Amino acid sequence: MEIKIIPMKKRNLIIIICIIIIIAVGLILLSPKRENSTIEIPQKEIKEKEKEISLQILRYEEDIFNIDKNNVVDELLKLSQTYPNFLPADQIQNPNAIKAFMAYLNDPTVLELYKEVKNTFPNLDDFKQQFTQAYSRYLVLFPNDKIPTIVTSVPGLDTQWPSVFLYENDLNIYLDMYLGADNKIYKQSGIPLYISERMDKKFLLVDCFKKAIVYKQLPEKTLVTLLDRVIYEGKKLYFTQTMLPNEPLENIIGYNEEKFQWAEQNYGKVWAYIVENNLLYSKEENVIRQFAEEAPFTNPFGNNSPGRMGQYIGWKIVSAYMQNNSEVTLEEMMKNTDSQNILNNSKFKPTK
Repeated sequence: MEIKIIPMKKRNLIIIICIIIIIAVGLILLSPKRENSTIEIPQKEIKEKEKEISLQILRYEEDIFNIDKNNVVDELLKLSQTYPNFLPADQIQNPNAIKAFMAYLNDPTVLELYKEVKNTFPNLDDFKQQFTQAYSRYLVLFPNDKIPTIVTSVPGLDTQWPSVFLYENDLNIYLDMYLGADNKIYKQSGIPLYISERMDKKFLLVDCFKKAIVYKQLPEKTLVTLLDRVIYEGKKLYFTQTMLPNEPLENIIGYNEEKFQWAEQNYGKVWAYIVENNLLYSKEENVIRQFAEEAPFTNPFGNNSPGRMGQYIGWKIVSAYMQNNSEVTLEEMMKNTDSQNILNNSKFKPTK
């Protein structure tokens, strides 16, 4: 049998390649799973669903600001057929309603907001494509649901209402709530930076799922303890990430990069504080507000910490629960109202 001798240089090259392959495989096998990894959905199924979606976007703000003001009643009656929730036909001929409507159309702040919206959102083509792709994932997991009609509007910076919400089968979007953190109108209105920094169009798609569509899958439950609220908020974030797997994680929670890094590096300390001070089962409103609601930072962790750290921790718990219970579907997890069960079976043990 003839023995072939491999030249020294070639043999060394082969050895180096083999070493590189062994190291790469080892890193893959030994690397920890991402705590925030979500459910895998076959791309083929997503593409098939995407072909079925015919998304309709209605721009209410454009339609009403372009009416003939010399023929308001007739114009509004026509529009009421398209926007019955905005323009109830039985109210249109009410003189007081018309007066209020005209005051809105001539309001200087509203006009300025509409101008800003036209500049920021001359069209919604990119959003339409992104929403269609994300909703395709949603329909694979929840095939019996309907595709909403998207209706945009400019109500006049109404911060008392959510910027995105579902009503019947309409997904309503207040575009004047997505003009950018540095928008001069936001500053003039006194909106705090920790709120306005999320009033940017890059959060629009996220908010559609986190603030609206998610509620289709969340059963009603009275949130009694801090744990209840933490798990509830964590579900919303995990759901949103599942629909938008390529979205930066900081956008899902609504932090800037600096705040996200602080949360990632310190959530274990915040969790330890909650547990050691027996706050997890607290029913006190101020405790729940401290960790789960809007705030510039989380007490007692200083100004560098972001607010809503309870939401971030809830996201981690729910993610761990889904990782450690692979037989549980997204729908089953969302419908599980036993917060303690989710915490226990998550095996959540932060190491940071």
